[in-house]
Amino acid sequence: MKGALIYVAHVLFAMIAVMVVGGLACVAANSWFGKAKNPWLDVPYSPLLWGLAFVLGLFVNRVMPNPSAKWVWVVGVSWLILTVAGDIRVYDPRWCNGCSLSQYLWYSYFSYWNCTQECLGQLLGTAPMLNSVAYSLGAAIALRFGDSELDATKERF
Repeated sequence: MKGALIYVAHVLFAMIAVMVVGGLACVAANSWFGKAKNPWLDVPYSPLLWGLAFVLGLFVNRVMPNPSAKWVWVVGVSWLILTVAGDIRVYDPRWCNGCSLSQYLWYSYFSYWNCTQECLGQLLGTAPMLNSVAYSLGAAIALRFGDSELDATKERF
């Protein structure tokens, strides 16, 4: 049970906490750069979001190593698949001015310059998925290199 709670905490850090903190960082950065459209400071591709997730995964797993953090990406990818499947199920070409299903999904979840429905698919589907993948990569690196450095330090003393 404890292991499941730790895994849920990693998922919440990666998919929710990063969105809140990274979102505030994006808003602050946008105020510095004015109203110019900038994919580096906007959901879902902003390094302020996925970069923060990577650093958080790295830091948390250096301080409190837990192998389950490497598997957070599974929840993020599953979340994106479920949101896309929900949109496929209720797709109506009128929502996208007659575009095809593949165009609708691309615009909703992956296209930066042309998104449908106020880019909610990117905000609620793609960004959490990217953050979970970045968090898992950070965790995997921390877990991989954290043990070897600790062992080397122990051997010197």
